[in-house]
Amino acid sequence: MLSCKEQSALLKGLLNLKYLVVAIGLGREPSRGLQKLVGKMAFCRMWAEAQKGKAFFVTAENHDCLPGEFHLGLRNEAVMERVCRFWVEEVHAYSPNAVKKYVDSLVHLTREKVGIICLAPLEKAAFQPDLVLVRCNPEQAMLLLWSYAYNTGETIQGETGTAMCQTLVVKPYLQNKPSFSIGDPGGNYGVGLSSRELIVSVPYPLFKTMISTLQKHIRDWKAGT
Repeated sequence: MLSCKEQSALLKGLLNLKYLVVAIGLGREPSRGLQKLVGKMAFCRMWAEAQKGKAFFVTAENHDCLPGEFHLGLRNEAVMERVCRFWVEEVHAYSPNAVKKYVDSLVHLTREKVGIICLAPLEKAAFQPDLVLVRCNPEQAMLLLWSYAYNTGETIQGETGTAMCQTLVVKPYLQNKPSFSIGDPGGNYGVGLSSRELIVSVPYPLFKTMISTLQKHIRDWKAGT
């Protein structure tokens, strides 16, 4: 079985990735030596730090994004009115008539799952990942996601119009299915995505098979280029 470091190197080589693959572990005690993040930031900003090579864990007190905390399940429905006001009045993400419909559509993680979150480049992950995030261009995303469709016959639905933490962490984890996002205003600027980039999320239990499939068939899929 390939180690996390070997998986990261293989995927990076197959797709010629520019950025480190990020591993996320939910609700597990951090491994010895993994340091806690100092300070507060939005969850998507934490991914950017891991892309730079940093490995760390966070608890609820490290999060600094009210909608993100709500998506993750760190804030209960008692703050829903505040969250709605934030989306409508501060960032103008939804109209007053649409925001309730959006909130009602959300799924959430439990506090037990997000009380501790570990983040690291996959090649440095000293914990069992639950998800991996791949920052890439559309062609790289297409090839990676095709490796899921090849074995399942299922198409992958990506999303925008919602926070990336919902699209790339909450839903993929709960549904055990890959996803992708072209971003949202806060996440795009927090992570630093260019206009030619997106992020693919893969539940880690699917990752090994997808890499193996990609390795076997990437030449066939790129034969027409």
